[in-house]
Amino acid sequence: MSRTSRYLPALLLLTGALIATPACASGQYIYRGDRPYGGNGVGRGIERRAYDNGFRDGISAGEKDGRRGRSFEYDRHGEWRDADNGYHRDYGNRDFYRRSFREGFRAGYAQGYNRYARNPGYYRR
Repeated sequence: MSRTSRYLPALLLLTGALIATPACASGQYIYRGDRPYGGNGVGRGIERRAYDNGFRDGISAGEKDGRRGRSFEYDRHGEWRDADNGYHRDYGNRDFYRRSFREGFRAGYAQGYNRYARNPGYYRR
């Protein structure tokens, strides 16, 4: 086995690490399409925060509708339509925040609704 072929995998790995390091070390995030992308996880934290805010609001709205015997319709609620509860301008793309919030709201609404509905598990969506 020649000397260069023995060290080639290590050389390729080192080259890849040197190329990737500046991109990850910047600590910034940019938007690729509609999702934040970055080395420090900022986009994931914002996505999680939006989802959690939506989930809490959705549970509350779903419980109220289930107790009152209303039909399963999360999209009738203003919180779902606005989808910006807890948003701060430092979070960046508002539409990205809204999508994550709505996903959380939908999941929370289903859980809250099924907790108190007369026919749990039955809904049109």
